[in-house]
Amino acid sequence: MFFDLHIHANPELAINALKMGYSGMALVLSPQDYEDKSKILKNIKRTINTSPGDDKLNIKFAVEIDAKNSKDLKKQVRKFRKKVDVILVHGGDLKINRAATEDPRVDILSHPYRSRYDSGLNHVLAVKAAENNVSVEINLKYFLLTRPTQRYRVLSQFRQIMKLHRKYNVPVIITSDASSVYDLRHPQDVIALASCFGMTNDEALHALSTVPQNILARNEIRDQIIIPGVRLLKQRSQRDYEA
Repeated sequence: MFFDLHIHANPELAINALKMGYSGMALVLSPQDYEDKSKILKNIKRTINTSPGDDKLNIKFAVEIDAKNSKDLKKQVRKFRKKVDVILVHGGDLKINRAATEDPRVDILSHPYRSRYDSGLNHVLAVKAAENNVSVEINLKYFLLTRPTQRYRVLSQFRQIMKLHRKYNVPVIITSDASSVYDLRHPQDVIALASCFGMTNDEALHALSTVPQNILARNEIRDQIIIPGVRLLKQRSQRDYEA
């Protein structure tokens, strides 16, 4: 089962991702448009119903937070945590990268290497990301749209992230950041491309399957978590005990 948790909220993209073999996705809305998710989902379902079997698509909604500073980041995370299924943080600035990795309410740190010459992470941030289950994004669009003469820099950034992943167990997730059908890639093509980043097949499969599934599963029970490691279970009714 393959998942892409960074696709722009376009019904056509959702249908094409399904046809390419994705089992689920997160459609990313802007903070201004998150209230339109029911309308978007309705349009997708209308299209899905025209093709037998397409109704099995697991569609979630996400928002990518572009914060001015760490204080603004916390404010926006608090605002959107219960309103969307997945929260991404627009990375690149070292202070934002740090604030995102330190916040367990954040799901994905997007392109922490954006506009940088390094990966945007160090061992301190890597430890924090691992402790707080904040996944670091390998953004395919960032790589594919970079000028050929500069792609060596992106490859170096991705390889740095994989070194941190192996040393500190940082969750790594691969996404397309697709805004058009031309940005989508078949999962098998993504796995093949990931070898250029120094990823093994198992690591690429983990980043496309296990990591996104863990994010979605964790967020389904997030409201039941009292403190880390302690979950509030649903109280049984008398009928449950009699059964």
